[in-house]
Amino acid sequence: MKFFMPDFDKSLETIRFKPTAVPETKSTSVKNKKVKKKNKNSKKLKEDESSTNEATKKVAKSSKPLQGRIEKPKNKKSNKSQQLKLSKDTAEKAVNESLKKTNSEQDSSSISAFAAKLKEQLKGGRFRFINEQLYTMSSRNAAKIFEEDPEAFHAYHEGYRHQIAKWPLNPLKRIIKMINRLPKSLEIGDFGCGEGQLAQAVPHKVYSLDLVSCRNDIIACDMAQTPLKTHSLDVAVYCLSLMGTNLNECFMEANRVLKVNGFLYIAEIQSRFDDVTQFVRQLNAYGFELIKQDVGQNIFYFFQFKKTRNIGLVAKVPQITLKPCLYKKR
Repeated sequence: MKFFMPDFDKSLETIRFKPTAVPETKSTSVKNKKVKKKNKNSKKLKEDESSTNEATKKVAKSSKPLQGRIEKPKNKKSNKSQQLKLSKDTAEKAVNESLKKTNSEQDSSSISAFAAKLKEQLKGGRFRFINEQLYTMSSRNAAKIFEEDPEAFHAYHEGYRHQIAKWPLNPLKRIIKMINRLPKSLEIGDFGCGEGQLAQAVPHKVYSLDLVSCRNDIIACDMAQTPLKTHSLDVAVYCLSLMGTNLNECFMEANRVLKVNGFLYIAEIQSRFDDVTQFVRQLNAYGFELIKQDVGQNIFYFFQFKKTRNIGLVAKVPQITLKPCLYKKR
């Protein structure tokens, strides 16, 4: 099919129409957003470059020379962790030093404890040796030993004090109570007084006698030959002091220095007696009559005798012996 195009008259006026506004499509909107974002990023990049230039200028003005990089401020968290690490190291060091000190103190304490124990054992051994000598020799020989070595007497009584501390009863305290019931005008003789505690505990006149004098008021002598006057005492005390092998001489001396009707007080260890009745009967031969006895104690026996007559130094009397009190080695 053919179309016919008419000829336009060139004299006709040509009309030009204005272009109409085309509405924005979705693709145009997206394109505009991308342009805006690009402009925004470009602006931010320029701001960053500007701030970097300013920071570079500040660094250049500072006196500290640049070392190729800008030092950032230290992180507070890393500082804190470093402090914790230092604190931990310091604490560990303090603990180690404390442990060393404690170990050193423990070692020193152990050595001191061992030395003290050894010293006590040596003292105990010397006490047992001296004690055995006193029970197995005469009072005269014992006096000679202490005369040659006065320190041995002090060593013996130091060990004796340790033994007393282990006893449930101190027999001297009971003797003191008995003496305190007597009239104050009576004169007392303390044979084998040791450290003279009886004289310090009663108001009576007391003559303290022992092999060695450790005080000015103590008379050093043999218990079988004392410097006391004949018939001068009202009471004679033997508190754990019947130790020699010549007990018969000691009781004859007691008869000599005591007045008639005077008292003889004896306190001794229970294990030393084989037969208490025989002991009482033998003392009757020395002029002493039993008034009272207490043999119900587990460790000590107590006797109270009264002098009924004088026997003289040449009287025929039975030999009195008691078993020695020997301490076992621990």
